[in-house]
Amino acid sequence: MSIFSKKVKKSELRCEHRHTIDEHPGCFASGMVKESKKEPELWYQDLGMKIGYLDIETDGLVADFNTMLTWCIKDKGGKVYHDEVTKEDLFNGTTDQRIVKSCIEKLREYKIICTYYGTGFDIPFLRAKALRYDLDFPEYGDLYHFDIYYTVRSKLCISRKSLDNACDYLGIVGKTKIDKDVWRKAKYGDKQAIKGVLEHNIGDVEILEILHDKLTGFRKWIKRSV
Repeated sequence: MSIFSKKVKKSELRCEHRHTIDEHPGCFASGMVKESKKEPELWYQDLGMKIGYLDIETDGLVADFNTMLTWCIKDKGGKVYHDEVTKEDLFNGTTDQRIVKSCIEKLREYKIICTYYGTGFDIPFLRAKALRYDLDFPEYGDLYHFDIYYTVRSKLCISRKSLDNACDYLGIVGKTKIDKDVWRKAKYGDKQAIKGVLEHNIGDVEILEILHDKLTGFRKWIKRSV
């Protein structure tokens, strides 16, 4: 049987030494060739697949009792966009509605959003707030979601799976810590406290991108919707 009897491109064939026909023509002449292992589909690199890194900061873990204080989305390899709650927002009856809306509007500019445990917190928190405020949150299939937490959980044997610990272990600097008093003041609209929360938030999306770059070769990019 001819080595080209199957519909296989010559560029996909390799000799037993893993070389192409141009590199080892003698091997091809003697029949010592096999089909190469194809590269995985890099669909996330397609034109228009804009990637962003999302993180939100809140004064608690449940949307029906707590408030979103800040959000950040970082373009892959680019700028960080953000918004933060104000004292006026907190005391005029609208609380975090304005920044939830601005976050969702920004989300819609992306095709892939990356988070760290966004499956369990950031995305459902935002969705719950959006439904409460009758905002148009991305529906199933509108936006792909890649959660880097699950890569860390399944691929790294480390003591804790937090973003802080994963980055610390891998030598990624930029994670900042906030005193509990700052969180308490921020939830009541203190400008300096909110600024501190925002700086923390920005640091998180910056290190998240670096962590993702380190780990991206160890897990398949799955088309999973928010």
